[in-house]
Amino acid sequence: MLALMAALAAADTAAAAEADETGAAARALAREAASFFKDGPPGGVVLVTRGDTVLLRQAYGLADVENGVAMRPEAALRLASVSKQFTAMAVLMLVRAGKLDLAATLDSLDPALAGPMAKVTVRQLLTHTSGIRNISSIPASRAARRNEADAPGLMGYFKDLPLEFAPGTRFRYSNSNYIVLTHLIQRVSGVSYAAYLQEAIFAPLGMRQTRYDDHLAVIPGRAHGYRRSKGELQNADFISMSQPQGAGGLISTVDDLAIWHRALRDGVLVPAPLLAEAMGRTRLADGTWSPYGFGWIIGQVQGMADVEHGGFINGFNSYVVRLKSPDVFATVLTNAEFLDPTQLTVKLAAIAAGRPYAAAVPPGAADAAWSGRYVLAKDDVRILSKVDGAMQLLREGDGEVPVSVTPAADGRYYLDGGTDYLTFSSAGDGRAMMTLHDRLMGESHGYREPAAAVAPATGSARP
Repeated sequence: MLALMAALAAADTAAAAEADETGAAARALAREAASFFKDGPPGGVVLVTRGDTVLLRQAYGLADVENGVAMRPEAALRLASVSKQFTAMAVLMLVRAGKLDLAATLDSLDPALAGPMAKVTVRQLLTHTSGIRNISSIPASRAARRNEADAPGLMGYFKDLPLEFAPGTRFRYSNSNYIVLTHLIQRVSGVSYAAYLQEAIFAPLGMRQTRYDDHLAVIPGRAHGYRRSKGELQNADFISMSQPQGAGGLISTVDDLAIWHRALRDGVLVPAPLLAEAMGRTRLADGTWSPYGFGWIIGQVQGMADVEHGGFINGFNSYVVRLKSPDVFATVLTNAEFLDPTQLTVKLAAIAAGRPYAAAVPPGAADAAWSGRYVLAKDDVRILSKVDGAMQLLREGDGEVPVSVTPAADGRYYLDGGTDYLTFSSAGDGRAMMTLHDRLMGESHGYREPAAAVAPATGSARP
């Protein structure tokens, strides 16, 4: 009996400790999100979960500024390029059904594509390693963004252009890849892209608020999108939502995105090997790796492996972060072009995982002692200096504004208010060494050149 009572007491103590930890995480998440949206309308919606526990589900600002309509947690916002992961899943479901092959070339799937793109494979489209020029960079396409379009018509802007590099040799993000995938999904399935996703993904998963966007449709809870021009808040410029296709045409809610996360976590839609390939880095022809899978960026948050993706389209920004261990999901959707939620979403995921990023501290003499000129590579030289009491980093020779460097309580030096950072140490020969920790691209190192001082620079590029 005593042993049973002791076990029950221990269980109660553990449950109370877990509840305290959950409550503390929820409060920290709420503070971080509120700080991001503190400047008022427009706004956005935030959802963070750990396991099946919702830690934060909150709306901020206004969904309709002109009519003073508050944003609600169930609001529907455009996903932009977060749509790519759904397009990739549609492809994988056709692969699973034996209707597509990742190694299939475009000319084998559609004779009309027997031009410069002929030998591009389905896998290369998914991973942005095709070399197909990005439609978003083609002036004629940009000038026609108000017009109704379809995938074959949009492919006309780029399908006959020379490839920018040999397929499989480089990674270069290109919306064109996912427009071609939209065309293939429709050709192979025999139905429209919107219908296929509805039948194969959204309806089976119960994602009732997710659909292909359409400005003519009446969509409950749809938020309006905004931009800022010369300091003035404006309605976002119109874009026909037929333009982005599978590269960025979906609209959804944070609750539906949480359903999506759980379906991926639980392996509901495709076999584990296919899903693992989608969420793994891509090996290039020279043996190096690209930080992109199938519709996902492959990265890390505080050393914890993650998959993530963002999106930007007229009036809207989005970001999604998924951690496997611990099981954390974070997403932020905003209805403003100037509210980029990338860093916020990453920081929210870190808090939910129990490894928050450290708070900033004022720079001191010991920090300034690391100032100098560091050579990371032949064509990559960084200059660290202290100007007017603040630290900054310059990339030599590029002429952009300096990047702020903020010391933190964990000994790191964070760049530009984000989550990439510098650390410093002394090498065995006594030279100062700088390590640049890029969250997605990994680490690079450089040594300080011997010099008495480095003059403050007038321009720099982001590291």
